[in-house]
Amino acid sequence: MTISPRMVAAETLLAIWNGQQYNNVALKRMLRQNGAMSRQDRAFVTETVNGVLRNLYFLDYCIDLAASLPVKKQKPLIQAVLRMGAYQILFLDVPAFAAVNESVKITKARGLGSLSGFVNAVLRKVAQNGRDVPLPDRQKDAAAYLSIRYSHPVWMLRMWLSQYDVDQVEALCQADNEPAEVTLMTNTLKTTPQELMARLTQEGLLVEAGRYVDRALRVKKSADLTALPAFAEGLCYVQDESSALAALALGAKPGERVMDVCAAPGGKSFFLAGEMKDQGQLESRDLHAHKVLLIEEGAKRLGITLLHAAQQDGRVSLEKEKEAFDRVLLDAPCSGLGLLRKKADIRYRRTGEDIDALLPLQKELFHVAAEKVRPGGVLVYSTCTLCKKENEKQREAFLKAHPEFQPEDLTGVLPASVLGETGRQGYVTLLPHIHRTDGFFIARFRKKGGQ
Repeated sequence: MTISPRMVAAETLLAIWNGQQYNNVALKRMLRQNGAMSRQDRAFVTETVNGVLRNLYFLDYCIDLAASLPVKKQKPLIQAVLRMGAYQILFLDVPAFAAVNESVKITKARGLGSLSGFVNAVLRKVAQNGRDVPLPDRQKDAAAYLSIRYSHPVWMLRMWLSQYDVDQVEALCQADNEPAEVTLMTNTLKTTPQELMARLTQEGLLVEAGRYVDRALRVKKSADLTALPAFAEGLCYVQDESSALAALALGAKPGERVMDVCAAPGGKSFFLAGEMKDQGQLESRDLHAHKVLLIEEGAKRLGITLLHAAQQDGRVSLEKEKEAFDRVLLDAPCSGLGLLRKKADIRYRRTGEDIDALLPLQKELFHVAAEKVRPGGVLVYSTCTLCKKENEKQREAFLKAHPEFQPEDLTGVLPASVLGETGRQGYVTLLPHIHRTDGFFIARFRKKGGQ
């Protein structure tokens, strides 16, 4: 029996919303379960699921304009079918009649034939209305306009509008809705960026040099990267340049004692191992045992020997670790609002209350990480979010509570193109629409005293 990619996409969306699964987890599982699909069909499922999630509020808005029953009151399968059909009609190069017919087929195949006429009528109306539908006035209520136009929650937009001007926020929302490039980091313990580029090209990928980090390669023609011989041989690992820049900010050197406090899935530790030329001591910690195994497996594949991974709660202060490390990296658990290009569903799952609940955890981790730094040593705090409470405010609170630390100028540590207006003050914010990376915050401090 032929596998219907549209049915697989519908099942994936149902798993995300009804099963409360993250989109990347649900997608991987469904693609694995339907492994007989062609590469083209797999790409269609991925694009459809991610596209629906990136444009959810706008799709629902268009469906509500066309339907007698609002989306919120529809059966879950009908919601999924209409959203998929509307996405294909409004955003993909799929003829309207094909999107409508296939949506009707799925409805009937899933035992809801009595609603097939409703699906048919709604999607035909969506096609007739097109994307040029009346939206809230941008001048009168920017948050309401941006929320529907770019499918971001109003609370998030109001927060960003308090930090940036409306044009900047709109550009950020646009970037969030564009598929992110995949970036590979060269394992410099085994090869060079030039050699890796040649090898990946030979293996059928279209590859360009990174923007900020010399060992980064941007993959323009993506596939299952983990299936590549170059990946299996440990010549590279997947890591966004923003994450690599956080590790680069630490300035780790061969022979030093370094700790990565919240290390999973391991990219920053792997980058640090390269900076240290696999010489010295690198302690990689994570709260969850299964994530520690991931770090260990990655290090083994890459041929890294200085890394020691262990399960540890970063909030627990250990006497033996006090002032024991030359450099400590804390990439703190955060709201993840800088990752919306890759994890579109985060925007619908997070609330302002979630952020407030994270702040005490970040403060605690920050305090204990500081204890581990020797006099004269370096501490880096980073997050993959765009929220001043979790970023600038945490930095300010830390400096106030820890006079033994001072911010350190990032000039000469990070590329000049990312320093912006605050690099000299010891911190930078990477923005998807400007830097074309994940949204990221990086702050560097040095402990007073020492050599």
